[in-house]
Amino acid sequence: MKDTSEQVDGLKDLLVVKMQDVEVEKKNTDALIEKVGHESEEAQVEKDKAKIQEDETNEATRMANEEKQKAEAELSEAVPAMKAAEEAVNCLTKGSIQELKALTTPPPACVEVTKCVLMLKGEKRNFEWKKAQ
Repeated sequence: MKDTSEQVDGLKDLLVVKMQDVEVEKKNTDALIEKVGHESEEAQVEKDKAKIQEDETNEATRMANEEKQKAEAELSEAVPAMKAAEEAVNCLTKGSIQELKALTTPPPACVEVTKCVLMLKGEKRNFEWKKAQ
């Protein structure tokens, strides 16, 4: 019985030590749970920010695609006009340009065309016939 009492006392002492170890581990576990909780909250905040940024990016992409479609539509309308203008320019000869330059009072349509040419060449103020010649 004495041996059993000593063994029980030894087990009690061991139990006290183990309970202290359990308490330390419990505190460590609680700290770890708290840390993981904070990190989870931070991760959720970052996830929310990423979702907002993704939505903004998707909206910008959608708008860019709309603009691209509009530009392609305008381009498809402009290409035939550009080709027609190119064909009209190809029919010009050196003689026809010299004839135009020799006019003292050109028709109003010629004056308008030469104004446009001056604008395309960068002229900003002087669109008179003498300048165009």
